[in-house]
This record gives sequence, C-alpha cells and structure tokens, in this order.
Amino acid sequence: METSQLMWKTHHRKFDLLWDKFQNGYEPPIYNPEHAAGCNGRKNSLTLSIRVDQPDIIEKIQAVTNSIHHVEGVYIMPPEYYHVTVKWLGFLADQKQHDYDLEPQTLELILEQIDQILCGIPEFSLHLGGINGLASFIILEVEDNGTIAQIQGRFHEEATQVPNYVLEGEKWLPHLSIAALKSLDDLGTLKTKMKELRNLEIGEIFVSQIDLIQATLQEPCPQYRTLRSFPLARNT
Repeated sequence: METSQLMWKTHHRKFDLLWDKFQNGYEPPIYNPEHAAGCNGRKNSLTLSIRVDQPDIIEKIQAVTNSIHHVEGVYIMPPEYYHVTVKWLGFLADQKQHDYDLEPQTLELILEQIDQILCGIPEFSLHLGGINGLASFIILEVEDNGTIAQIQGRFHEEATQVPNYVLEGEKWLPHLSIAALKSLDDLGTLKTKMKELRNLEIGEIFVSQIDLIQATLQEPCPQYRTLRSFPLARNT
C-alpha cells in the first residue's frame, strides 16, 4: 500500500476515534486564548502554516459556523484565523530559557534551513471535510495524503536547527480550527448540531506556499500575522 493511502486510512481512523470520544461523555478543556500548554507567559508563538483565504472556501466554512454560533459557550474564530498548521516552531524570546524558546539568531538559521527544504516540496492540495472536536476546539478534518507529515519528516532529517516536538509525523492529525469552547454549559446542543453537520464537505485548497505565522496570544483569539512566505516547487 502506498504511503499516502496508508496515511489516509490512519487519519480516517483517528478522526473517527476523536468523533466517538467527543460525542460519548468527553468533556473538552476550556479554551483560553492567552495561554498555551507550558508557555510560562510566552505570547508570541511561531508556526509554519497554510493560510486559508479562498473566498469560496471561507463562505462554506462560515455556513458551518453560522449553524453553531448561537450555542452558548462557543466562540467562532474569525476568517483571518483560518489556517492549517504544518509545524509549530516555538515561542519567540530574547533569551532561551525553555526548549521551545527561539532566539532571533537561532530563528534565522531555522528559516534558512526551512527555505532550502520547502523550495523543493511540490505544490499540493488539501481537502476539508467533516466537523469534529479536538481538545478545546471545533475543527474541520483535513486530508492531505500524508504530505504534512512528510514535510515534518524532512525537517527532522535534514534541518538540524528546527526543533522536534512529540505530536508530529505519524502522530500529527491535520485540521482547521473553526471555533473554540469557552464553557460547557450547552455542550449537548453543540454535539447535536455537530451530528447534523458530520458528513459535510467543504472542498479543496491548493497549496503553493507555506507561511511563517506569528500568533500573539490574546483575547478573544490569537492575532495572526504573516512574517514570511516560502514558495513551494511549481508543478509542471
């Protein structure tokens, strides 16, 4: 079986397990946009991400969020937040105190290595599909034929300065967050609405570049800013 087919089956299984867990007794943690796990006051998170800015795709996503926006405790992410994470890099810091701290000079070395790798990665497509729940978030499932995990693997093998984290490679589950849970007061209603939306299909996203994004952790949701774009190799 080809790697992409195997990865698709693995993702499908994992998404089904997430769905079953969310729908059957799971109580998600409360969303706090000013904090990340173990951030110790860090505010500026850096990721490599795929920005979602196609008007037709945004319109379809908003049709989904319009169906759940009235549910108490659900915070709807604004369209400028829509992204699919390729890799979390860490927090920008003046001085390294934790493993996830990135000093400016180290970041420049990392970006050089990232550029060398991404310029050889062919353009690809993502498929946005079913709604699901992941930790504090309501998400859309992403099918990428294993491309994101392969890119992460290239970083692990070839980019010595790029930090590695536990939830990567085969453990990574690509997704797009569309809402977050600020309370569980109306969780039953949310689960019911999600069942109605379970089999939706949003569509395809063509990926020609991957962006370095700075997310400033703040209320009511992180503020996203593109710092640099890395074009992928054009398909001929």
